Amino acid sequence: MKTKTIFLTAALLGCFIGSAAQDVTVLHMKDGTTKRYMNGVKWKTSMEFYEHTPAATVTSPSYGSTTHENGYQYDWGVTQVLKLDGDYLVGLFWQDEVPENFQAQHGVCFGTEPGLTVDNCQEKMYYSKGANVTFSSVSDMNRSHYMWIGPRKSGNLRMSIDNYRWLESRDTLNYINIPLEIGQTYYYRTFSEGMINEAGQEKTVVFYGEERSFRVPRVMRDFEYFAYPCATKEALTAFANAHLDSLPAPTWQRLEPLWNKWRATDEGKNYDLSADITSEKFDDGTGYRLNRIPDEFYTWAANREIVIDAFEGLAEVSKYYDKNTKDSVSTALEYRVTNVDPKWGVPGGKYIRYVPANTTVSPKIIYRSDEVMAGVKYKIQFNFAPETDEFATDMDLRPTKVRIGAKAPSENRFQRIAFPDGKQYLEVSATEATVCEIQDFVMTAMGLELQYEHNVSVIDMKADANKPDKIIYNRILRIAEIRLIPMKDE
Repeated sequence: MKTKTIFLTAALLGCFIGSAAQDVTVLHMKDGTTKRYMNGVKWKTSMEFYEHTPAATVTSPSYGSTTHENGYQYDWGVTQVLKLDGDYLVGLFWQDEVPENFQAQHGVCFGTEPGLTVDNCQEKMYYSKGANVTFSSVSDMNRSHYMWIGPRKSGNLRMSIDNYRWLESRDTLNYINIPLEIGQTYYYRTFSEGMINEAGQEKTVVFYGEERSFRVPRVMRDFEYFAYPCATKEALTAFANAHLDSLPAPTWQRLEPLWNKWRATDEGKNYDLSADITSEKFDDGTGYRLNRIPDEFYTWAANREIVIDAFEGLAEVSKYYDKNTKDSVSTALEYRVTNVDPKWGVPGGKYIRYVPANTTVSPKIIYRSDEVMAGVKYKIQFNFAPETDEFATDMDLRPTKVRIGAKAPSENRFQRIAFPDGKQYLEVSATEATVCEIQDFVMTAMGLELQYEHNVSVIDMKADANKPDKIIYNRILRIAEIRLIPMKDE
């Protein structure tokens, strides 16, 4: 049942009235007492009534809940939940229309035990109108209040109230600075504290909102457990120290695809990991840890030949903005060629022909493998196909020049590969297969991305009457597979 409180203010206003008649206003109070106010030529009584409904904190299922492993969703019973730097932070939003003449202060009682009052709570914080707060609606500002609870975080904090209201605070005023412990239940209660006149004396009165609570859930990710066995940071560091010659440890996200391939082999299936895996129960299910990565996995990963397929290894073709169509357009036209006659010597029997979409933008074609191990010395083999189209023109059969850059997926910049003759580009024939091998190719981080681009200028594409022996090039790239072969130390 909704509780309502009726406020009464009585003011004795002096005025001069010509009549000599007098009257009395008598108020019969609910507790049985009476109040008498004289009216007449000098005095009159003015009364106003206010109806007050105790404030209720807005609880949001969209923003006041969190989603965890196995689809587990947890409702906190607050307005907003944030997780910053591994710490939980909750936000409360409420509105209270206590009349201004009561000079009410608004705030939050907070603690770990129920039965909160302003005199019986762990923390009490009054709301302050901060200068550095933005409300989505100006009409919300005067009667709206908010409070953050959790360890202090710097910077802007955004609280989503519902689908159309929000606030952003950049102050440190409305903040109960306390760490929220996992598994602990907390209680909170909004209040309005105002002044009333009773028996001629001013008195403080407090009106409370509903007492609510929330529990910080105990979920597996907060303890570095997972829904299935994943390597811990300690296990990855130990793996790097043992095998990667002081190179940085890979993330599990980078290593896991290769780990899953090993586990699918006969050796991996039969390897007993039970002593290396721990498990524990959490709110969102049973969590697991892989505490050690076996040496056998590294031996398998570091000694396998890696093939980057001409089709499946393609990661990206660069795009440009077309001013006419206002679309993002590929810089190269792709033609996938399959079932290539073995006489052409194309590994895998397939390749992709990349033809520039226009003459002003140079295509960049990126191939990728997540299986290249850091620190392993490879012989890398680049394969280019000849033109196999029987209707190819003379221009199609001109050679091309290509530059190749390499980097790990976690890195930002490609490093140009130097070819055996010291050139920064490789000349590629269009009439026969081209194979180029680079010895002692080593990555310093997990995975490999290769970026191809032509190195043919406009002058390279034109004949010169003064140089009848000049080679005329085109900008067509025909990329077949890339192969990485582990090199055995002598």
